[in-house]
Amino acid sequence: MSAITRLIKSGIWLSLANIISKLTSALALPILARLLGPQSLGIYNIVISLAQTVQGFSGLGVEIALQRNGAKHQTIGSEAIGRLFGVAFTLICSVNAVMGLGVWLFRQPLAEHWLTEADVAPWLSVAAILIGLQPLGNIPLLFLVGLQDFRAYAIRSSLGLIVGNTVTLLSAWQFGLRGAIGGLILSAVLQIVWSYLIVKPVLQAKAIRLRFDHFWQEVRSILKFGLPYYLGTNLLSSLISLPLMGLVSHYSGLESLGYLRAAQNMGSLVGFIPLAIAPAVISHLSASSTNEGQHGYLKSVHLRSVWILLLLSSSTICLVLPSLMTWLFGTDYQPAIILAWLFLWGSVLTGITAVSIQYLVVDGKTARVGWGSTIGALFWVLPALVLIPRYGALGLLMSYIISSVVEVLVLVYPAIANVKSEDLLLLRNLMGLSAFLFLWTLIVFLLHLSNLLTYLLSLAIAMVAVLFIFMYVLHSSEQLKVKKTLRLLAIRVGL
Repeated sequence: MSAITRLIKSGIWLSLANIISKLTSALALPILARLLGPQSLGIYNIVISLAQTVQGFSGLGVEIALQRNGAKHQTIGSEAIGRLFGVAFTLICSVNAVMGLGVWLFRQPLAEHWLTEADVAPWLSVAAILIGLQPLGNIPLLFLVGLQDFRAYAIRSSLGLIVGNTVTLLSAWQFGLRGAIGGLILSAVLQIVWSYLIVKPVLQAKAIRLRFDHFWQEVRSILKFGLPYYLGTNLLSSLISLPLMGLVSHYSGLESLGYLRAAQNMGSLVGFIPLAIAPAVISHLSASSTNEGQHGYLKSVHLRSVWILLLLSSSTICLVLPSLMTWLFGTDYQPAIILAWLFLWGSVLTGITAVSIQYLVVDGKTARVGWGSTIGALFWVLPALVLIPRYGALGLLMSYIISSVVEVLVLVYPAIANVKSEDLLLLRNLMGLSAFLFLWTLIVFLLHLSNLLTYLLSLAIAMVAVLFIFMYVLHSSEQLKVKKTLRLLAIRVGL
C-alpha cells in the first residue's frame, strides 16, 4: 500500500470523525445559544475557553511527540512505547492538576481583574474542576493516534462528543446556565470511562503496558522535541487569547463573548479541515521522510487538497452567512454575522499555517515553528491593544486576521522548500483563486443582495472555481485520474 493510499485511508476515518463532531457542535451551539441568551452564553464561553486554553497551555508539546514517536512503535518496541505513554500521561495530568488548583485558588482575582465581573468567580471554580478532569479522558486518545489506530480514535472521539453535547443540552434545557456548565463536568467524567474502555484493549493487543522507569530521562526526551513547538504555538496562543478575551469583556461586555462564541462556531465548520487528518499526516510523512521525491509530492497533494477544501467551503458559507446565522441563532445574534465572516476567512489562513507547521514538525524544524509563531503572536497582540478598545470583538478578529497573514508569509515557504517547482506553480495559481474568492465574497456581503440572486451568483462562481482548479491546480496525471473516477461513477449510476 502506497504512502498516499495509507494517508487517504487514515484520513477517511479521521475526517468522518471530525465531520460528525463538527456537525454535532454546529447544531448543538445554536440550540444552546437560544436556551441561554448572549450573556449566559458568554459565561459558558469563558468556562469552556478557559479549560481548553489551560489544556493547550499545559500540553508542553507532548502531543506532537506522541504522534511522531508513537508512529515508530514497530521499530523502537513495546517497552519504549509503554514508557513514552506512561511518562507523558503522568506529566500532563500533573501539570493540569496544578493549573486547575491555581485557577481555583485565584478565581476571585481572575473574575474581578481579568473579566471585571466578580459574579463570575463561582463559574471559574467549575472550570478548575474541568481542567483537572480533561487530560484523564483526552491523553489516552493520543495513544491511539501514536499507534496509528485511527479507526478506534475516530469512533471514540466522535461518539464521545455526541454524548457530551447531548448531556450538556439536556442539562441546559432543564437548569439553564447551571445545567449547561454542570453538563460539561458530567461529560468529562463520561469521556474518562469511554477512553478507558476503548484504549485498554488496543494496548493489550500490542502488549504495551504503561511504564514509569527512567522517568526524568524520558521527560527530557519528550520535551527536547516537543517544547520548541509548544513554545511557539500552544503557549503563545494560550497566553494571548485569554487576556484579549478579558479585554473584549471589559470594553464590550459579556454579551460580546457570546457573539464571539457563535462566530467561532461558524468558523469551526471550516477550521477543522486541516486538523482532521493531522495525526495521519504527521505519521505518514514521518514514515516517508527517507524518500525525498515521495515526501515532497505527498506534501504537495496534501496542501493543495486541504487548501481547496478550505477555500470552497469558506467562500460558500460566507455567501449565505446572513441568512444562515439568523436561521441557526436567531435575531439576537445579528452582531455576530460580521465576526463569523472574519472567522471563516481567518480559518482559511490558519488552516494553511497549520498544514505548514505539520510539515515543519515532520522535518524536525520545530524551532522554526517557534519563532515563526512568535512573530505572528506579536502581530496579534500589538494591533489588538489598539483595535479592541475602539471596536471590541470586531477589533479582536481584525488583529487575528493580521496575525494569520503574517504567519502564512513566515511559515509556508520553509515548509514546502523540498516541493518541486511545478508544484509551486500550482500553489501560486491556487493563491490567485483565493484572492479572487475573498474579494467576491466581500463584495456580495457588502451589497446585501437578495437570497435568490446570491444563490445564483454563488452557483456560477462555484462552477468557475471548480473548472479553474481542474485546469490550473492539478497535474495532468491528476486530471486523468479525476476523469477516470468520474467516468466510473457515471457508469455505476447508469449515465
